Amino acid sequence: MASALIAPFRSRRAPAPPGGDGNSSGEMPPQAEDFTHRAAVLVHLPVGREETTAREQWERCGLLFSRLGDAHPGDTMVLYRVEVRLQGSRWGALSEAERRVTAALAGRVTAQIGDSTLLEPEDPPTAVSTWYVHRKVDWGPGWWRSRAAQLWVQVGAADVHRRVRLDGPGTYEEAVAALRRRPDLGGVTFDEELHDVRPGIASAHALRPQDPAPWHTRALGLPGMAVGATAMLFGWVLAGLDLRSQVALAPLLLAAAWWVGPWFADRERHSRMITWLCGLAMVGSTAFSGFMIRMISTTLGDVGGWWPAGIVLCGLPVLRGCMYALRQSWFSRNAAAVLPIAVLPLAWVLPWMGRLAQGVYLTACLGIPLSAANVDPLSMYLAGVKPAALCIAAASCGLALLGWARHFYWITGSRAYCLAISGTLTALMMAAAVLLGLTSTTEAAHRTAAQAAAGHHPSSFFGISARLVCVSPLDAANTAVQPGPLPTGHPVVAFDVTGDETWLWDPQRAKGSADLAERALRMRTDQIATRPAGHGARACPPN
Repeated sequence: MASALIAPFRSRRAPAPPGGDGNSSGEMPPQAEDFTHRAAVLVHLPVGREETTAREQWERCGLLFSRLGDAHPGDTMVLYRVEVRLQGSRWGALSEAERRVTAALAGRVTAQIGDSTLLEPEDPPTAVSTWYVHRKVDWGPGWWRSRAAQLWVQVGAADVHRRVRLDGPGTYEEAVAALRRRPDLGGVTFDEELHDVRPGIASAHALRPQDPAPWHTRALGLPGMAVGATAMLFGWVLAGLDLRSQVALAPLLLAAAWWVGPWFADRERHSRMITWLCGLAMVGSTAFSGFMIRMISTTLGDVGGWWPAGIVLCGLPVLRGCMYALRQSWFSRNAAAVLPIAVLPLAWVLPWMGRLAQGVYLTACLGIPLSAANVDPLSMYLAGVKPAALCIAAASCGLALLGWARHFYWITGSRAYCLAISGTLTALMMAAAVLLGLTSTTEAAHRTAAQAAAGHHPSSFFGISARLVCVSPLDAANTAVQPGPLPTGHPVVAFDVTGDETWLWDPQRAKGSADLAERALRMRTDQIATRPAGHGARACPPN
C-alpha cells in the first residue's frame, strides 16, 4: 500500500469502472494555481454506482485520481489513489488532504480513507551557479598586497559586467570552458590573459538543494528571523550603555557574523573573509537598526520606548500573514482594479477621524464646543492620520490572523468558527486602535492646561490655536458669564472668536477637580474686551 501511495500516475485518465456508463471523463487536469505540497490519499470505494459518483465528484473538484488494480468478480470494494495539491504548511497538510477528498464526495458516497502521505516534488529543484568575469588584478608582491587584491576581486570591485550560468554548483574549469564555447555577445569578450572568473555568492543549500534544509530556514524561516530579532535587540541594548561597555560588547557581533556567514556564502567556494563579511552584513545591519531606533527614541523623547522595535518585529509575521490571506484570492487576481477603489474611502475616513480627534481634545477634554475654533480642512485631515493608520494596522492584524489560519488549514476545517473569532478580535483591535489614537488628544489637553497654568501660550493642536489673554468687562453690571464670575485678575485661554459668543478656559478655576471641562466659560463677545497677556505672566494688570 505504501508503494501505491508514492507511485506516480501512469495515465492521465483512469479506466472506467465496471458497471458504470463507460462515458466518464476520468481525471481532470490539475489546477493552474501554484501549490507547495502534494498529498496522496488511498480511498476504498464500493464497486458500482457509488464508484461512478465518487469519480464524478472528484472530477468536479479538480482532484487527480486513478484506480489501483483491476476489479475481480465478487469484489465489493475498489482502491483509488487521489492526489491533492495544497498551498500552505506541511503541518496539517495530510489532514487537509483527507478532508478535501471526503468533502468532495459531499456525503453521497460511503468512502473509507486507507492511508495518506506527502509526496516529493515532481521536478526536484535544480541548482544554477553564477560565475562573474573580472579583470586580473596584480597589486605587486607581498602578503598584504596579494590578500587585498584577492578581497578586491571577491567583493566584485574588478568585475567587467559579464557572467555565465552553469547547471549545478559548477567548477572554475567548467566556467572557463563555458566562456570559451559561448559566442561573442557583442560586449565584453573573455580573454584569458586579461580576465578571470569568480563564483557568485550563494549558500551551500542554494547550490545543493537536494541536501536537508538548514535549520534556520525551517518552520517558515522563524529561527532565522529570531536570530535577526536577537541582533536587533542587542543593538537596542548596546545603545543604552556607555562607550566603554559598547566597545567591550561590540566584538560579540564579530563572532556572531562568523557563525551566520555560511547562511549566505558556501565555505567551500568562498574565502573565510567573504563568508565573515556576509554574516557581518546581516548581523551588523540588524544590530545597527536596533541601535538607531534606540537613539532616535532617546532623542525625540516621545517615540515610545520599545514601540519602534516592537512594531518592526511584529510587522514581519503580520506582513507574512497578509500575504497568506491574499494569495490566490479574488483580491490578488483583481488587485490592479481593487486597490484604487479601496483607497477612495480614506477621503471620508480621514476627515471624520480628524474631526473626532479635534472634538475629543476641545469638547470632551476642555469643555469647549468645536464650533468655537476655526479649523482648516488640511489640519482636519492631518489629525485623522494617526487614528486611521492605527485602525488600518489593526485590520491588517485581523487579516494576518485569517492568513495564518488559512496557511495551517484551520479556516477550511471550521470556517465559521475562524471567521467569528478573527472578526471579533479584529473589531476589538480596531476599537483599541481608535482609543489608542485618541490618547494623544487627552495628552495634548493636559499639556495645554499645564502650559496655561505656567503662564505660557498653549501649543496648537492640528489647527486649533489658543492664546493667553486678560479679560475685562465693558459693563460689569450687565456682563453675563456662564458659569461666573468673570476672571479678570489672571490670564485665561481664549480660542478663535466665532459668532456672537466667546469661549474662555480658566486654568485656576476648579483646581480640586480632575475634570478640565469644568473650567470652560461662555460669554457674549460684545460684552468683554481682551488684550494679550505677557509671556509667563501669572496676573493681569488692573484696567
